[in-house]
Amino acid sequence: MALTLLSTKLHPPLPTAHVIARPHLVARLERGIGAKLMLISSPAGTGKSTLLAAWLRQQSRPAAWLSLDNSDNDLSQFLLYLVSALQQLDPNLGVGLPELLQQQNVVSFEPLLIQLTNNLAQLGGRVILVLDDYHFLSNSRIHDATEFLLDHLPSQVCLVIVTRTDPPLALSRLRVRSQLLEVRGADLRFDLEEAAHFLNGSQGLGLSPAAIASLEAQTEGWIAALQLAALSLAERPDKEAFVEAFVGSHRFLVDYLVDEVLSRQPASIKTFLQRTAILERFNTSLCEAVTGQPTDADLLRQLEAANLFLVPLDDERRWYRFHHLFAEFLRHRLKADEPALIPELHRRASAWFAAQGLTDEAIRHAFLADDNELAAQVAAAVVAKLAVQWSNEQFIQYFQRLPTALIPAHPQLCLYYGWFLTTTGRLGTIKAALPLLEQSKVYSPEPQMLDAAIFGLRAYDHLHQLDFAAAARLCQQQLSLLEHEQPGRSTPEALMVRIAGTNLMGSICFYTAPQRAAALYQVALNLAQQIGSFISIFTATTGLAQANQQLGQLREAARVLEQGIRHLENTRSQRGGSTRTGNVAELHARLGQLHYERNQLAEAGAALRQARKLNELYGSPLALALELSLSLRLCLAAGEVEAAHTALHRLDEVSASVHGSDPLLKQTFEVLAMHGRLALSAQAPQLTHLLDEVKDWLESCWPSNDEHFGSPLSGHDILARLRLARNEPTQALPLLERLIEAAQDQERENDLIRFLLLQALALQQLNREGEAMQALIRALKLAEPEGYYRSFIDLGSQMQALLKQRARSRNTPYLAALLAAFPESSSPLTAPEKPQTEVIIQRVQGEAFNARELAVLRLLEVGNTHKQIARELQLSPNTVRWYMKNIYIKLRANNRTGALNRAREMGLL
Repeated sequence: MALTLLSTKLHPPLPTAHVIARPHLVARLERGIGAKLMLISSPAGTGKSTLLAAWLRQQSRPAAWLSLDNSDNDLSQFLLYLVSALQQLDPNLGVGLPELLQQQNVVSFEPLLIQLTNNLAQLGGRVILVLDDYHFLSNSRIHDATEFLLDHLPSQVCLVIVTRTDPPLALSRLRVRSQLLEVRGADLRFDLEEAAHFLNGSQGLGLSPAAIASLEAQTEGWIAALQLAALSLAERPDKEAFVEAFVGSHRFLVDYLVDEVLSRQPASIKTFLQRTAILERFNTSLCEAVTGQPTDADLLRQLEAANLFLVPLDDERRWYRFHHLFAEFLRHRLKADEPALIPELHRRASAWFAAQGLTDEAIRHAFLADDNELAAQVAAAVVAKLAVQWSNEQFIQYFQRLPTALIPAHPQLCLYYGWFLTTTGRLGTIKAALPLLEQSKVYSPEPQMLDAAIFGLRAYDHLHQLDFAAAARLCQQQLSLLEHEQPGRSTPEALMVRIAGTNLMGSICFYTAPQRAAALYQVALNLAQQIGSFISIFTATTGLAQANQQLGQLREAARVLEQGIRHLENTRSQRGGSTRTGNVAELHARLGQLHYERNQLAEAGAALRQARKLNELYGSPLALALELSLSLRLCLAAGEVEAAHTALHRLDEVSASVHGSDPLLKQTFEVLAMHGRLALSAQAPQLTHLLDEVKDWLESCWPSNDEHFGSPLSGHDILARLRLARNEPTQALPLLERLIEAAQDQERENDLIRFLLLQALALQQLNREGEAMQALIRALKLAEPEGYYRSFIDLGSQMQALLKQRARSRNTPYLAALLAAFPESSSPLTAPEKPQTEVIIQRVQGEAFNARELAVLRLLEVGNTHKQIARELQLSPNTVRWYMKNIYIKLRANNRTGALNRAREMGLL
């Protein structure tokens, strides 16, 4: 369910009847339009927003306005409103970001703001962005995002921050660069002339110059205090005497004046004002619901006309808010006069917002009423819709605010909470959620549903700990509990649990039984499409495509992905862009891999660009890793070794970001990175450290048993390729024979083709040419129907030679096409007998140092860490460690200090 935005927050306050023109301040703002930041910082009631709104009304330049409040102290919500405000300037600004921000917890705001600033740079003229009431924000991540925005805004954008207190931004830096215009409390004070104009001209009080001077001095030109004084004086016959008795500090002065103003109001109006002060914004209907009394349709307009500090929020004057200072006082008086009524007022507000579908406001008022039960009921009423549209962060925020003791009494909430945890990969939270589901069974009319969910959560946990056997057993128990559910009578919750369990079992079976996995994923996909669950459709689509690819059915895998992309994009369009787009990047990346295998490099490149575009908005780690893996392959296919090396470096960074508590995800990423090293090493054999890094990884993660031997995550195929790359065919061959046998038994035809080709190369290196040709013929027979190409081409010149040999005895159109697809000069898979090193640029005392080693040395000298050197040179940390090892050996040193001292002695530094 999409968060309903309050459009009134996106418009400046409308002018009231008694606004005093302040041309000198308007001119000052106009002169500062060239500044990067305008900061209007002063206490409450000094006319900040009024001044700015008056200036904007005189502007020909377009302006975006965002009024902030306490509810915006969340990074995702802040960014959502920020984008929505900017889209008032141009609907094409930040296209896709609002939908994304409503579905995803923001991990990094930089890609979002980069897209925004790039869009803003394309606007024609100068524009203004206003953040009003910034003092409500205390979240450091929001301040970081604002700082980033300030640093990267294009020159035609002026940011205006209106606040009671200075924000924690680099203001001094902006001052030094003359990029900051400041308007402070002293600037906003009414001077004597303005005070006279307001009191006698606007308010018609007829005060003497001495009385005006006294009021101006007592209030120090504080606008809110002067307005309250005017209200107090309006009907007094003894105005001069009242002014003479006027003493006190600002705070006491305001309290006194508000008391004076309220004492003049009828009891019904006073009650109305105090009770509606609990609301951030209000209209007639909401006021009637909260006060419990009929509210005249014109009452709010009448109160505004009476200068009772109502600020209109829309052109039709339907929505209002109180001036903040006035609202604070009213709430204080309400607490003093009717403290017991306050929770009930919030409950009434919650009910009104819930009826309007404004879930966030409804739950916020439930919590303000200290009524957690009501908050739980509101959340339970919308959780099914949140699940279908996968507004996971929104629901989890609701859930985590509820007291733990209350949660089990709401089985529906518990059920969906468990589901959200698995679909968002919150592995560390699953164990804590299990007791809640257990306790909730006594409250549920369908306890077996909760049992099924518990089995599913435990299975998910075991799968991600690489305990496939336990995961399969638990998942089968989950599905068995659901067998007796009649499809036509299933509740949404039962369907959700069934879909999740079926998808999960598909994930488990994928590694060793892709045929069964494909059948399971198809069932899950059919069910998910019935209820329109975005994440379930995505998961089933991805799994079904992977299973078909593993079965060697490349065309079917591509069809599934293309259909999935169309379906999810259509769903998003039909829902007005309210569904998540981020993980669709994964579908594009996987489709690109299929195009790549069939040597459709232009199509693969197009899929890569689409994946990259979506990853810039929201890059899930897996989608980003798949994009980088595909990028690496395409770079190598184009002969761009340096670009491939950079992609590998970034892939290592993504892999390193994965938390160790999720071994399945970590192993998946590391396998991608090791395959990337093998591919890069095949084209750049001078990078000998890459093979050493593969060897080190294998030694560090080698499985203690042979469970799931040869599966995509086992590492056995990586070991076989490493042995071939190191000219060790004798050691590679027995391993390849076992891999081929396992792939045959499990119908993993995709793997079988790759293993047969490696076997052919190993046999060829051992001069067993007849057997090598038989392995190649088997691979060709399997590969031809689906149009495999890159599995052959990427094995380089030795595979090309084998294919030519086969073509001489029996050529076919497929074989001819394969050979034609090889580049003119193919690199060998195996390393040459005498590996070449990087170009030597300096030789000292018999030791040769290449450019990269010298660059590492120089960065070491200025105190850089391994990670900093890796970032500076666009290398992986492992690669830097490899260079360090070589440097230590050549310099005969055991540590950094010794190496630097020795390098200086040798004249290298």
